Amino acid sequence: MLAFSGCYFGGGDKERYELAEIRKRWETLPDLDADGERSRGKCPLTPHEVGLMLRALGFANDTYIYVASGEIYGGEETLRPLRDLFPNFYTKEKLANEELKPFLPFSSRLAAIDYIVCDESDVFVTNNNGNMARILAGRR
Repeated sequence: MLAFSGCYFGGGDKERYELAEIRKRWETLPDLDADGERSRGKCPLTPHEVGLMLRALGFANDTYIYVASGEIYGGEETLRPLRDLFPNFYTKEKLANEELKPFLPFSSRLAAIDYIVCDESDVFVTNNNGNMARILAGRR
């Protein structure tokens, strides 16, 4: 999602290069100015920013967080600030490691698992304006 948005998380030249390489796989993506997109509020929040937003909204550190997504750019290092704010942090991989094996070759089925969990949650907060977020917002 970060690469598709034309944005970056502030990781300097290395991050800009890696995201640019990912973007090259899709010829139809427009060439966007990451700083301009961020200043217009068009970029996904970093996991740390998501944590700060949830805290500002009144969620305590004992709140259970489920992150519905594929791989997060930067992996564990990027997620650490959110995990530090909300230690009850879960993903489908953490909750159902062995049980996920039959689903791994099918990204749409993995997305369906995330959809079901988000649909059943008490609160849903999105960090992008993709189709899943729109469908969930409409349903909720």
